[in-house]
Amino acid sequence: MKKIYIILVLILACLTIEDINAAKVRVREKRIEKAAPADRFVFAAKAGFNLGGTAPMGLPAEIRTINSFKPTFSFTISGTAQYNFNNKWGLQSGIKFDIKGMQTDTSVKNYQLVVSMDGSTIEGVFTGDVTTKVRNNYITIPLLAVYDISPRWDLKFGGYASFMVNGEFSGTATNGYMRDGSPIGPRVDGVDAVYDFTDDMRKVDAGVQVGVDFIPYKHLLISGDLTWGCIPLFKSDFTAMSFNMYNVYFNIGFGYVF
Repeated sequence: MKKIYIILVLILACLTIEDINAAKVRVREKRIEKAAPADRFVFAAKAGFNLGGTAPMGLPAEIRTINSFKPTFSFTISGTAQYNFNNKWGLQSGIKFDIKGMQTDTSVKNYQLVVSMDGSTIEGVFTGDVTTKVRNNYITIPLLAVYDISPRWDLKFGGYASFMVNGEFSGTATNGYMRDGSPIGPRVDGVDAVYDFTDDMRKVDAGVQVGVDFIPYKHLLISGDLTWGCIPLFKSDFTAMSFNMYNVYFNIGFGYVF
């Protein structure tokens, strides 16, 4: 008899919780249905940082070893506005100041490159160590569909467009040799050179974005967003490297919901 009583209490508790949750959903639906258009908007301000890299899709055969990878301090500041169509779906956009950067040190073989050494330019294939520094500043505009998973969690997916304010893509080629023109060209030993492809980068980037928003308290917002660039970093006529590179970064943000 005691077991039956316990089971009945548990069933009653579950039904009560379901009724409470259902009531909350109905209240929220009614609020949205009756709200004026201005009340359907949610505004937020966020700050955060990017982790990731500007990299090829897959590791090219020319890159034999990644000796080091260092994400640079890449902070972001943004403001967002979200319009809720109903209790589940919304549309979010905004504007963000976006820094994307990294530093790498790799060992390469027959790596197509254009370098400057001793006042002259050499184009060919390099074998040795290559360092790369990337630091690009963008103004980014996302456009995301928002799905309300629960009162505290939102799922976001869509795309973004970024416009470069300024940037840098440069590095060094050392501890190796270079074949001038092609893999069978004249060999140049003792290479200690620099390269700078800053002027060859596109001024526009665009891609897909997916992420989540978590609201642990009434006004506190924690977000995580993956952005994957679909446009090559360099212009279409750029030939100093044999592969395309793309911006792939994960953003962690903290903000205030108004």
